[in-house]
Amino acid sequence: MHASVNVMDIDIDMMTNDVFIEKMNDYLTDDKLDVILFASTQLLDKAVAEEEYRQMIEQVDLLLPGEEALLSAHHVDVLEAGGMVVSCKSFGMMLENLQKEDQSIYIIGKNENEVELLNSWCKKMQPELRLVGNCAYDPDMEDAALINEINNHTPDILLVDLETGMQEQWIHDHVPLLHARLCIAIGGVAGQILAEEKETPEWIKKLHLESLYEKLVLEQTVQKDVQARIFRKKVIQYNNQQEDQENEDTKG
Repeated sequence: MHASVNVMDIDIDMMTNDVFIEKMNDYLTDDKLDVILFASTQLLDKAVAEEEYRQMIEQVDLLLPGEEALLSAHHVDVLEAGGMVVSCKSFGMMLENLQKEDQSIYIIGKNENEVELLNSWCKKMQPELRLVGNCAYDPDMEDAALINEINNHTPDILLVDLETGMQEQWIHDHVPLLHARLCIAIGGVAGQILAEEKETPEWIKKLHLESLYEKLVLEQTVQKDVQARIFRKKVIQYNNQQEDQENEDTKG
């Protein structure tokens, strides 16, 4: 199944995890560099406010829901139960189900700590994955040098975790120059992945609060609920404004 849902006039691609895994494996066998963007609520806010940015993200090959809050008006629990992609965690499923052995990955992250955590997470998801290089990105760095380094490694997967806005602009500007098969962008939603790499503090274990810590910190249950409520209100407000504008245009 591959369809889409419209959220604030932006089409979010929807598919089952099985289809997503199959599609990613197909992307990794062709010669074209495909770009997959896991969208955040922040990304959609920016796309609604900035037309140029909206046009930029519409050029990617797949725009997938990176966090469950995006689908808060679409019965996300039912979608998840049906095996649909509802967050960036599906990227981990894809890594676990790589068909071709000896795939390689290059990671660009916000800072050294996030790069290290993503390295660890990717290796955990797919032990056979070769980590050929990484970079903690600095906006002042020479992009040509970074492009050359990436191209020297010719990774199968380029994983990008940068700030929303900067990330999409960087990808848009440099995709024609990159020698890779698949670019996956998780900036804005990487926190869901990185939370899984956090170790439970010893004092939590001593107090036997592991289950509570898992829900609050690792699964981010409360944070997700708050994000969903806030974003659902934004969607309702946006839809109401669009409806009011249409009524005014009709009267005019």
